[in-house]
Amino acid sequence: MTTKQLLPLTVLAVACVVLLWAGRTGPAGAQESEPPEALVAQDENEPMAVVPGAIGVQGRLTDASGNPLNGNYGVTFNLYDSETGTLPLCSDTNTVNVQNGLFNSYIDNCYNALWGQKVWLGVKVGSDPEMAPRQVILPVAYALTIKPGAVISGTVDPILTVRSTGQGGDYDGLFAFAGSTGEAVQATALDGIGVVGYSNTDVALQGYSLVASSKPAIYGCTGSTGACDPERDNNPAGVMGYSTREGGDGVHGTTNSISGRGVYGMNTGAGIALAGYADSTGNLYPTLYLVQHNPSGNFVVGASNYWGERSWRVDRTGKGFFNGGVQASGADFAEQMGVVEAATSYQPGDILVISSAADQVVERSTGAFSSAVIGVYSTNPAMVANAHDSDDPLAGIPVAVVGIVPAKVSAENGPIQRGDLLVTAATPGHAMRAGPNPPQGTVLGKALQPLASGTGVISIVVSLQ
Repeated sequence: MTTKQLLPLTVLAVACVVLLWAGRTGPAGAQESEPPEALVAQDENEPMAVVPGAIGVQGRLTDASGNPLNGNYGVTFNLYDSETGTLPLCSDTNTVNVQNGLFNSYIDNCYNALWGQKVWLGVKVGSDPEMAPRQVILPVAYALTIKPGAVISGTVDPILTVRSTGQGGDYDGLFAFAGSTGEAVQATALDGIGVVGYSNTDVALQGYSLVASSKPAIYGCTGSTGACDPERDNNPAGVMGYSTREGGDGVHGTTNSISGRGVYGMNTGAGIALAGYADSTGNLYPTLYLVQHNPSGNFVVGASNYWGERSWRVDRTGKGFFNGGVQASGADFAEQMGVVEAATSYQPGDILVISSAADQVVERSTGAFSSAVIGVYSTNPAMVANAHDSDDPLAGIPVAVVGIVPAKVSAENGPIQRGDLLVTAATPGHAMRAGPNPPQGTVLGKALQPLASGTGVISIVVSLQ
C-alpha cells in the first residue's frame, strides 16, 4: 500500500465513507465483481511470476455514521496528471463487491498513459460527483526504472524484452522517437551485438529519418566511440555501416536462399543502384572483390531482368561471354612477351622480331626484310593476352600482332603512301616501304598514314604475311 485518504461520498442516498489504498500491485483482468486472482496478496517473500499491469485499489466503504457497508457498487476510477485537471489520463469503471466495508478492486486500461510518473486518483461512486480532494499516487520503486533518463541494469539475458501480442493490425514491439538531433535508439555492446531484431511475419528492424540532413535512418558502427560518431553525419542513407576494425565489414549481408540476395541494391530514379569506393592498390584489395565458391558458377552476370536472357557474364574460370561484342579504348590485340634486353630500353612503336635467344622472346628489328618480324610495341592495346594475374609487374612488353597501332617508320626505301606494304627497315626498330614483290613472310602490315621523308611515327594496321 502506498497512500491512503478518507473520502466522503453518497451512495444510493446513504451517506458513507471510503478509505482507499492505491498502488501498482495487480495485473490487467476482466471487469467482474470479484478482484482478479493476481490481485490477491502474496507472501512478501514470494515474487509474482508476471509483472502486474493493472493498478490495485483497496478501500473501506462506510455510511455517514461510520458503519461499514455491504453489497455491489459501481465505482469509476480516474487518473489525472494534476490535482485539479479536468481531463483524466485514463478511466476504468468496475462493479465493486463490498464486504463489511472492505473492497479490493483495480484500475485497468492505463498502459499507454503511464510511464512511472506521479498521478492523482479521483473516485466516483454511482452517479455521485467525483470525490474531492483527489488522492496522489506516487510511483513504486520498480516504476522509477522507466522514467525519462532511467537506467535498467542487470546481469541477466536479456535485460529488457518488449513483446507485442496484438493480432490483425500494426502492433509495434518498440517505437522510439527522438527530438532535435538525438538518436531514437542507441545501443552499445561490449562483447556482442548492439541491436537484434526478430520477426516471424514482418519487418524485424525498421528505421525512419525524416530530417533534411545527411544522417542515416539506421547507423551501425564497430570501433571506438570517437571514430564512429563523426561518420554518422556523412550520409543520408537508409542503412549505413562503418567499421574501424581490422577485417571488419561496414555492411555484411548473408542469405541461405537460392532466390535471395546477400546484398541488394535498387535505384528507380535513373541513378546508380550499387556503388563502391576504395583507396587501395594491388589485386588483393580492389574496389570490388568477387568470390565464387561453386566451380560451375559465374563471377558476374548482366541481364535485363531476373532469370532472363543474359547479355554478358564472366564464368568461374575467368572466361567472358559478351553478346554484343567487346569494345575497348585501345585499337589492337597484343601478346605480353619477354624481351632480350631490359624492358625499359624499348619504346612504344618499336618494330619487333622473334629472338633466337630464348623461347617466346622478342627483340628490336635490326635489318631490312626480316622474315622473323612479329609485330609492334603496342602503345595502348585494347586487349593483352598471356598476361597472367599477379600483383607483380608484368614481365616483358605488349606486342601488337593484330590491329591498328602507332609504329616507327623510315622513308629509306622511298616515301610511304597510304596502303603501302611495310617491312622491317635497316634502321633499328623501324619499318619501311616494301616495294614490289617483297619476300614471303616479311610483310608487317599496311600504312594508314604517309611519310614523305626521314623517320617518324604513323598509324599502321598490323597484318602479318
